[in-house]
Amino acid sequence: MTERRKNVKLITRASLASLAGEKSFARGVGYFETGAVVDLVQTRNAISARVLGSEEYRVVLRLDRADLAWSCTCPLGEEGTFCKHAVATGLAWLEGPGQVRDDLAEIHAHLQSESRKSLVDILVEQATYDPELRARLEAAALRRGMPQNLRSMKDAVNRAFAVRGFVDYRNMRAFNTRAESVVHLLREMRRSGRAKEAAELAGYAMRRGIGAYGKTDDSGGGFGETLRRLADLHLEICRAAKPEPVAFASALFDLQMRDEWSFFKFADYAPLLGTDGLARYRALADAAWKKVPTRAPSTGRDAGIEHYHITAIMEALAQYTGDVDALVAVGSRDLSHPYHFLRNAEILARADREDEALTWAERGMKAFPNDFDPRLVEFLVEAYHKTRRHDDALALAWEHFIQHPGLEAYRHLEKSAGRAKTWKSWREKALTHLRASLKRASRASGARGTGAGHTLLVEIFLHEGDNDAALAEAKAGGCVREVWMHLARAREHEHPQDAADVYRKFIDDIADRRNNPAYDEAATLAGKIKELMQRANQKEEFAEWLEALRTRHRAKRNFMQRIEGM
Repeated sequence: MTERRKNVKLITRASLASLAGEKSFARGVGYFETGAVVDLVQTRNAISARVLGSEEYRVVLRLDRADLAWSCTCPLGEEGTFCKHAVATGLAWLEGPGQVRDDLAEIHAHLQSESRKSLVDILVEQATYDPELRARLEAAALRRGMPQNLRSMKDAVNRAFAVRGFVDYRNMRAFNTRAESVVHLLREMRRSGRAKEAAELAGYAMRRGIGAYGKTDDSGGGFGETLRRLADLHLEICRAAKPEPVAFASALFDLQMRDEWSFFKFADYAPLLGTDGLARYRALADAAWKKVPTRAPSTGRDAGIEHYHITAIMEALAQYTGDVDALVAVGSRDLSHPYHFLRNAEILARADREDEALTWAERGMKAFPNDFDPRLVEFLVEAYHKTRRHDDALALAWEHFIQHPGLEAYRHLEKSAGRAKTWKSWREKALTHLRASLKRASRASGARGTGAGHTLLVEIFLHEGDNDAALAEAKAGGCVREVWMHLARAREHEHPQDAADVYRKFIDDIADRRNNPAYDEAATLAGKIKELMQRANQKEEFAEWLEALRTRHRAKRNFMQRIEGM
């Protein structure tokens, strides 16, 4: 059987449409019909092409045993989606042999006849116009022959991390290929025994890499992962090199002040500093810390990145030495958010300094009377209960519920009142308050109990296991879709008809998202509806409903395939 015969079984218009989905398939057809597919090549087990649109993308369709695998350099293709460019490539291949350059056989034969010098010239010329090929060749050259002096090595690092303006997503693959060559260079230096030079070069590479990181579109994460490997190598090399402590302290501090992404952890490097190095590091940190202004609750919440860096360094120093008061002092420099008060309270609580912890928590509540942080509320309520101040705990839990009504606040109130053994009365108070709030809102807006206004009441009754009351509230005042679905799941076992009615209400919205994951979800839901309606002795009603569903969505071929034979 020929390769084309094998591919035909895997690549058909139907298979392309199924993989891509209705919308992407239609766009792929458009690309194919306008001649956007060029340089279509078939090799022994793959089909490749370039697809021209707003940008140029490279597509490869591969035979993976009995399955079809694919790749495309577009953003969707990089995420593994069978994109419109892959559709266009498949359609071009189906068009017939006249569209395909067969197996590069002629090029292969020609290159075999060329001299080595001629091949080198061809590659160099092509690398001039192809950044990815140039990056691969530069990386290969670096692997083959490591520079002999540190200056040449730094030049190689500079070339690897060179950024002109900004590296967009399309060019990140070539850029990261160059960056990977630095990882190899450092590994070779480590193996060669040139530990001190390797340590200096590793620090230099990380400074250059961090500088380049903010100028790249690394949404795929490849460059970030390369930098993390470089950071691991930096630590490993420094441990082997045992650098002079004072100089190393200065270099480490400089790196950490540049590091927005936490590549370096002070605790990992602290053993290398010794007494003198630690003193130097602390002196540098203290000098930078003095420049950081105190941020009060009224300051606002947009501290600069430099503030973040030095704060993290000061916290790491305090944690390393186990100095609780120093850690609280660091936290006290920025009190622009209620959580910062909580952080100090938690530090003191872990040190068994409960009274001071309580004071810090109360300060936070006083500083932000109208900006309740649930974490701070929870800490303070618990602290009040521990000191038998149950009335204070309940008053705070109630105030939180009033200001931020929600299931979580209701559960906190329930827990607090339960500890005081007064939940029955507090529950009634909470439900009365919610119903009164709904009435006021209804009068103000002229609404009549429709929409999603009773969502919280439905959530509360579901939380309490009373799905009859939850259903009554949902019917009376409505709730959001997620809560309707939760309610349906709660009623499936004993009330299959109720659950089926809810699922039928939302299946059209799901299918109308018009993508394969949505069709999968809708088809699964249709199967559940079938099972529930059969349990409710509604086989005929289900058949009628299913036929109506097919009529409404008959244009969605992928969805129709999924519910075929149901």
